[in-house]
Amino acid sequence: MRKSSIAAVAVIAGALLVGAGILSTGVQAADDPVKVRKEGFDGNKKAMGAIKKILEDGADLGGAATPAQSLASFAKQVPGLFPAGSDKGDTKAKPVIWTSFPDFAAKAQAFETETAKLVQVVASGDKAAVQKQFGAVGGTCKTCHDTYRSE
Repeated sequence: MRKSSIAAVAVIAGALLVGAGILSTGVQAADDPVKVRKEGFDGNKKAMGAIKKILEDGADLGGAATPAQSLASFAKQVPGLFPAGSDKGDTKAKPVIWTSFPDFAAKAQAFETETAKLVQVVASGDKAAVQKQFGAVGGTCKTCHDTYRSE
């Protein structure tokens, strides 16, 4: 019991740090959108990992609230993090983002919609619904990455 409590506290603390990092990155977007989006997407990966761990460990779903909110907050920023000219430098973004921006923006909107739903279902406390919505969020990530991200 004690070990799982410590793990839950660690997950929650990590999620809070992830959330703080994601929420603060938008301020720098005009300065270096490549850096900001990389940090944001790294934060997304950590937030998804935190939620996955909570689901796998059977921990209190309340611990998923902060990482879910972080995902939703960052999702709102995504299209703005890909301004013209930000295809240069250390980026995995494919040039097709800028030639097919309406489709990219639609995929980003789907991510935003699904992360907002995740916040709602996490608040409901329904584990099955959270698992299903977590999968839907992951699906939006995959759909976009398949088309717009170099590996």
